[in-house]
Amino acid sequence: MSMRKQAFNKNGLCKRVFARDPNKKNGPMNKTTTIFFLFSFLFSSIIAFPQCLTSLPPPDCNGTEPLIADGETIAGGTTKWYYGVTATINSLTLDGGTLVVCGNLTVDKFYMTTGKIFVRQGGRLVIGSGIGAGLQFKGDCAVYNYGTFELQRNLTMENPASATTPNIFVNALNSSVFKMSNQYFVISNAFSKFVNNGNAEFWGIITDNQSTAGCVCLGNGSATKMAVLINKVNNTYAAPSGNACVNVYQSSEFYGQLTSNPTVLVCAGSGHTSNSGCIPFGCHPNFWGAAQVFTNCMGCAAIAVLPAGFISFNIASEIDGSNKLQWETGSNQPGIFEIMRSGDEKNFYAVDSLSSPGTGGPVFNYIDKNPLPGKNYYMIRFTNRQTGNILTSKIVKVVSEIMVGFNIYPVPFDNKFFINYQEGTHPVQVLLTDVTGRVIQTQHAIHTQDQTVEVDVLDKLQTGLYIIHLQTDKTVVAKTVFKR
Repeated sequence: MSMRKQAFNKNGLCKRVFARDPNKKNGPMNKTTTIFFLFSFLFSSIIAFPQCLTSLPPPDCNGTEPLIADGETIAGGTTKWYYGVTATINSLTLDGGTLVVCGNLTVDKFYMTTGKIFVRQGGRLVIGSGIGAGLQFKGDCAVYNYGTFELQRNLTMENPASATTPNIFVNALNSSVFKMSNQYFVISNAFSKFVNNGNAEFWGIITDNQSTAGCVCLGNGSATKMAVLINKVNNTYAAPSGNACVNVYQSSEFYGQLTSNPTVLVCAGSGHTSNSGCIPFGCHPNFWGAAQVFTNCMGCAAIAVLPAGFISFNIASEIDGSNKLQWETGSNQPGIFEIMRSGDEKNFYAVDSLSSPGTGGPVFNYIDKNPLPGKNYYMIRFTNRQTGNILTSKIVKVVSEIMVGFNIYPVPFDNKFFINYQEGTHPVQVLLTDVTGRVIQTQHAIHTQDQTVEVDVLDKLQTGLYIIHLQTDKTVVAKTVFKR
């Protein structure tokens, strides 16, 4: 296996480093009204999503068609076949023509400018690594695989492909196999599409800055496996016709959310990590979007035997300032639900947990009485007590309105600060959190004549921004302050 690594360019942006370069020859709320943010992902909604491209039917193969020859160039307007016994040839060039593979063919040195490749059901085409450089699709290149297609070079779909001359790869049947086990597949063009209706395996898939939403379209029951996933555009993955598995077993990196389809089922291996070192440059770890995520997952086959996942996840912002969470699962399994919250959609912390005994109905409720001021991001993480499997819901955002004011001094503070609150306010407790919502300190508040609460900070805090929450008998209000 060739070596691969991540690096940063002089602008601080992640760049790809390959042992073999694939580019050589990617408004405020009304406080009297409860507002519901309904993020339901019922599977019946899949009809709203655009469907995947369909494959062209393969030409017939009767054993009498013109055969290819070693070293041949198939020009535009010409179709050549391979059938018969298993064979290996040294070189072949596709320059506008069509190649139809009915048997088992290996081409050591394969060149392609434009044209079409059909691998019929039962056929197998292997493109070897004899050239060394990656295979580049630059427009008017199409592969329709009904059998097995194995590529031992990196593949890029790139410019100047256009609407009239797109790059297309379709794994056509649920029995179709596409293998690039040690190579990268890069989509870096707006008119390039990959459709997988069967089984596909890569070292990595990179949907680059010039790719588009839905450029990786997954059929019902398909399985797409990779060590590395890098996504730079929102909603590049789609599964419009039913559940599709994406197995990532080593690492991921996100600059846009992966999908808006809950029918994308992510099988994240036990060794999977999502890059957080690139946060200063705009990435979002584990930004799976609406996908249902299974962690510690052994493979796509394992998802088929897991209990049904989250059906819906609703949040209501209440008049008293709290947030009411309600979620429904496909089945009631014994385990623990962790309520995860974030202020930045990147770093999540557990604010509480609920036990699921495995009996009763599959609908659960939780009230967050101390939300962050402004934006709150929630997700639910379920750990099955019997199997250890972990299932994560999609992320839901709600905005909490601030209704009561208070003052903090001194600002910035060192190891102590004072809260001066409005007359008629009855404080209950003070919470100090960081900007992600992690609770650092909790202190009971005592009502005083001068309407002031004194808080001694017990932990040694780093310089930076923190949030002070004042819980009253009616609501919770908060302000951001700076620690010297």
